[in-house]
Amino acid sequence: MRLLEETTLNGTWELRDEIISCDLAQARRLSHVHDGWIPTPVPGDIHEGLILAGRIREPLLGLNSFACRWTEQRSWWFRRAFQMRAESLQAEVVELELNGLDSNAEVFVNGYHVGSHRNAFRPFVRDIRRWLQTGENVLLVRLTAGVETVTEADTDAPDGIRASTEADRGRPERGDERRTLVRKPQYSFGWDWNPRVATTAIAGDAIIRAMNEACVRHVSVRPMRHDKDVLLTALVTVDRFHYYKTGEGTVRVIVSDQKGRQFSAQEHLLLRSGYNYVEVALHIEDPQLWWPNGLGEQHLYRVTVELQVGDECTSYPSFEYGLRFLELDTQDKFAIVINGRKVFCRGGDWIPADAVYARVTDERYEALIREAHDARFNMLRIWGGGLYEREAFYRACDRYGIMIWHDFMFACAPYPDHLEWFRQEVREEADYQTKRLQRHACVVLWSGSNENNWGFRDWWHEQTRAGAWTYNYALPSAVQANSPEIPYWNGSPYGGDEPNSSEVGDRHHWGDCMMNPDMDKRITPEEYDKCTSLFVSEFGYVGACSKETVLAYMDGAPLERHGRVWQHHTNTFEKDTVEAGIRKHYVDPETLDLERYLLYSGLCQGLMYAYSLESMRYRANCHGGLFWMYNDSWGEVGWTIIDYYLRRKPSWYFVRRAFAPLRVIMRPAAGSGQGNSIRVVMANDTANPVSFELEYGYVSLDGRVADLKRAWVEAAALERTELCTFDRDSHDPRSGLWIARAPGQVDIDAAIFRAVDFRQLRTAAPMLRLAEAGETVRGSTVQVCSDVYAHAVHLVLPSGVLPSDDYFDLLPGESRQVSLTSAAPVDLATISLTCANL
Repeated sequence: MRLLEETTLNGTWELRDEIISCDLAQARRLSHVHDGWIPTPVPGDIHEGLILAGRIREPLLGLNSFACRWTEQRSWWFRRAFQMRAESLQAEVVELELNGLDSNAEVFVNGYHVGSHRNAFRPFVRDIRRWLQTGENVLLVRLTAGVETVTEADTDAPDGIRASTEADRGRPERGDERRTLVRKPQYSFGWDWNPRVATTAIAGDAIIRAMNEACVRHVSVRPMRHDKDVLLTALVTVDRFHYYKTGEGTVRVIVSDQKGRQFSAQEHLLLRSGYNYVEVALHIEDPQLWWPNGLGEQHLYRVTVELQVGDECTSYPSFEYGLRFLELDTQDKFAIVINGRKVFCRGGDWIPADAVYARVTDERYEALIREAHDARFNMLRIWGGGLYEREAFYRACDRYGIMIWHDFMFACAPYPDHLEWFRQEVREEADYQTKRLQRHACVVLWSGSNENNWGFRDWWHEQTRAGAWTYNYALPSAVQANSPEIPYWNGSPYGGDEPNSSEVGDRHHWGDCMMNPDMDKRITPEEYDKCTSLFVSEFGYVGACSKETVLAYMDGAPLERHGRVWQHHTNTFEKDTVEAGIRKHYVDPETLDLERYLLYSGLCQGLMYAYSLESMRYRANCHGGLFWMYNDSWGEVGWTIIDYYLRRKPSWYFVRRAFAPLRVIMRPAAGSGQGNSIRVVMANDTANPVSFELEYGYVSLDGRVADLKRAWVEAAALERTELCTFDRDSHDPRSGLWIARAPGQVDIDAAIFRAVDFRQLRTAAPMLRLAEAGETVRGSTVQVCSDVYAHAVHLVLPSGVLPSDDYFDLLPGESRQVSLTSAAPVDLATISLTCANL
């Protein structure tokens, strides 16, 4: 077998727009027109080319997204000339592969129509040999935003239920009832956290391959325990091109580990025309397992597959594979089990990393996944209104040990699976994605949709079943056929008679807290102690970004919190929650300048996330806390802990501390007669039990009163263990705090229990001190200490220096060591300290 030629067409293409009715008949003319084209990148979106040409301004700044709506009313033509050698035209197959066609694609070669495509979530693949010529050829692709072909009759489903929009929350431009009939990222028409920037793109690679004889189409790898070893089976799909001749072939599989060992096996076979399915089994001795972040190493094997036909040999692109065994335990719980260990899933929900998703770079994926790892995440949930990400995203998750709960791309709407064309698209999309992602150790759960099962009961009141066939039959069938070792769950949330139950499955915890009409319940962290869910896969709280980010996305507009630009960049569910939270916990917001407003906004968000996530870890029957949401698609006052410009919000540090592998948590003790007692629990997410001396009791804010006791305690691995329960006694809750700490244990932070809101504490201005503590390979280490209780201690650092911890509390006389990541050691004189004590 011989790959005669592979041509990557990525790079600079030509782009032009025409009236929306400019159709297939114009392709031959447009293939040869010289004028009116602008350069645009592929992979890329029309918005990138239009920005480069000066026809639009960056849509994510200011109010610019409104000025881009016209792009939805045009047809967009991408053109690329390429060369073909005469030898390549003699190949049996010359295959064109276009990834990420968004949307309603028509593809032409040298003016001839070679195919249509209506799904951005699977590639367009076609043998185009008969339309090619030696020398220069022209590829032309017509795309649109997608919804323009959907009629009123199309959206008028048999039951009359349609997709909702953000109109009732003051954003009539966000959302589109027609989106469910277009297989593309649904969020691009606008969401509560995203402007309407309707994408039109060739969002993935464009490739032409000239091939003879046969090729390997796909490789999946499935492990089976064999005593202490593993039997690894590679399922190889070989495509024999000749339409009636057989041929001889050999498939060889080589698996290499990070120790330099190799395991190999091969199978000889008679190749039939078309698809051939070959199983090659390898015995892996002393298997090195893949573990989530915090539980062990992320060992990755290198898998190489070779196909030999006659004297010709070719290799399938090698890939990394993490060996792990999965279970979903739903017996009175909802828990991911990895390699026999039940894991508490710590993390957040992932959305596309840019409103113009085609321009997300591999470096951006790397930065975001590294930041999740450093914040001690072990899971991200890919939300169903976005997209199946590029390979770089999953490779980064494999390396950093970030498990993926993966929704299929259906969200917050009834989907028209009564239509046969839609059913066929669902089948092909699910088949492609479950095969593609099967090899990634990070993918640990497939989920049918975002909130649609919940919607059947509570939003649409059982007036529709649109989408049920998809989640209940089509998707589990694809998972079982292509990745049966990965569990399937029908949706998020799902479980019980009520699909957002606390007793079965997972829950989106919104109505009781952040989306409660009672503002006090929105901004009171203790409300999360009432949550009894087995697994919280979505909940959130809003907060502002840093001043640098706000200035960037405001794009010179006045910094007026009630002005049009500020409100455009404010989440539609915010509803003055930020100001109410600041008022409750800190100070009257009317008195604040911009910098202090942003600070207290961030501290409130951090307080709410830390307390809520600790409440979930505190309960022994809860096995996951994922907050909405981790990352941003643009700059706004919103849900995330890391903003669009990859700057950490203060809440990033609060979440990191809440996710510490060893976390001491204090809550009011439940039960009759214990209303004045405090229960101390250790959440141990490590693989080893721990024992240490616990100090607990009351400390005054000035440090003069310390009513403390000590006890030796033990905490089991991968469990929540009660360490002690003690009485508050008659101490003044406004003048002090109840604490539990492990003296001398640097990996266990002190737990602090406040009986009143921070605003009610009688705090004093602390004397903060800074000292050098040494140098590391990544920078420096400093020691921070305080004479009295200091809240939200912040290190003001030179540009480019990143602290391991920030916005932390210090008890009287306590010190904390902070690592500073930088290119060179940091001069102590360039660092200053602040805190939020009033």
